[in-house]
Amino acid sequence: MSRSGSLMLLILAGLAVAAPARAQQAVSGSGFGDGSTGPRSDTFMRGDPFGQSDPGLVEGTQDDGAADADAGSFGDSGSSDAGAADPLAGTAPRGTIDGLAAGAGEEAIPLADTRRAQPIQPFSERLRAVSRRAPLGGGGNPDALVFDGDTTRDAPRGIRLGSFLLYPELYTGLGWSSNRAGDASGSSGSEYRIAPSLRLQSDWSRHSLGVNLRGSYTGYPASSLTGDPNVTADALLRLEMSERTELDVEGSYGLSMEDRGTAESSGGDQNIHQVGAGLALRRQIGLFGAELRGRVDSTHYSGIDGASSQTDRDNALFTGTLRVETNTGATLQPYAEASLLKRRYFDRCDNAVTCVDRDSTGYALRAGVGFDTGAKLSGDLALGWRSETLKDKSLARLEGLTVDGSLVWSPARLTTVTGLVNTTLSPSDIAGTPGSVTYSGDLRIAQGFSDALTGEVGAGYSRTDYAGISLTEQEARATSALTYALTSSIALQGRYTFRRFSSTTPGAGYSASEIEAGLRFRR
Repeated sequence: MSRSGSLMLLILAGLAVAAPARAQQAVSGSGFGDGSTGPRSDTFMRGDPFGQSDPGLVEGTQDDGAADADAGSFGDSGSSDAGAADPLAGTAPRGTIDGLAAGAGEEAIPLADTRRAQPIQPFSERLRAVSRRAPLGGGGNPDALVFDGDTTRDAPRGIRLGSFLLYPELYTGLGWSSNRAGDASGSSGSEYRIAPSLRLQSDWSRHSLGVNLRGSYTGYPASSLTGDPNVTADALLRLEMSERTELDVEGSYGLSMEDRGTAESSGGDQNIHQVGAGLALRRQIGLFGAELRGRVDSTHYSGIDGASSQTDRDNALFTGTLRVETNTGATLQPYAEASLLKRRYFDRCDNAVTCVDRDSTGYALRAGVGFDTGAKLSGDLALGWRSETLKDKSLARLEGLTVDGSLVWSPARLTTVTGLVNTTLSPSDIAGTPGSVTYSGDLRIAQGFSDALTGEVGAGYSRTDYAGISLTEQEARATSALTYALTSSIALQGRYTFRRFSSTTPGAGYSASEIEAGLRFRR
């Protein structure tokens, strides 16, 4: 995708975000207008952690005209009734994780990642992703009152679209970086970023569908550098087959640029396209729960600005997993997983003399424990082993110990700490190695100072070791940010980030400082 094409795509998406928001303000009797004409439908608005009242809440909760949804169907929530109560409205204060928990299958992104050029994941999105590692997903269930790290003066109200709620957002910012290229030869200069997003959530009495779309484009004025595009899209359909059985159908797409500093990018700038789909069946059986899931993840590479596409790296990974865990309601909930893996490359290797056959089969075993103390402390921790054996026996196995975990801790009413430990095994086309093992970990802390002002600090570290060769890459990253809500729909945001990359490859290390400020618009 060219720089101009990516920019135009994101600008159009941003305009699409802004237009429905303006149109929605003109709709009367919708039940979730500007706060003075009716109740707001997002659970953010059901209370105020800073002790301020919400007139829309009082008006909405006194309404007796809610439609009686059919529990046996997808069912409309009664959205055609101007005074209908919103089934998504809970009792938790706005600005808490409870208002964000339902939805699609977002993934928690490590703060430090040596493989992709991507913006820092918003704290509230990170918290949603961690919270979904819950029952039959890998961890505890965060308390409903955990602060989500976001300002509440401009809390998203949502736009009603039939039996769905749409949450649009647009960020535009300007900044400066001491190393815009993100490699050993990078120079300093200005940059800009445009980042639209849409979150769509069903409002059904039974079952749920969530869709998330988030884009970002970083451009570099007066520079020959290619802009950095980043797109994530995911959807999750959850079907309640019975009181004890659920079926999940999910899909995802991701676009990012390969980090210019890593050894993998020696062939020139590459866009990485990742497409995934999965199916999971969960069943509660007495004191135990079981999940059977299958997933396919396909990765494709395309060259940028004249660089040849590295299509020989295109591959698909097929995974089948069985998970069993206890369901006793105790503070600690042990679980175990076993997976079978098969990786296939799209470019077939028909001649062992001219190519290396990197197709592989493997397995993964994991055992861990989820914990939920009931006092705003929850998470999970698991240890395991993963191994892939390549068809070409001249290459070593791609294997290693896996450590995965998450943490959500709320030591005070307006303070939230999230932690993430992650292990990733990735294939490679570098000569002599089957791939790499990356260990990453980080901590991020959000603090609310008032309904209009929040802050965040975070630090992360990752280490990537390539099997069979002497190549190690490390990254450390620290960030701090402030958000101030100017109005009920506009907020000023500022962020500073420092990054240090090091490698055993001579001359590959570098440092980068980046400062950025901009405006966030949302409905």
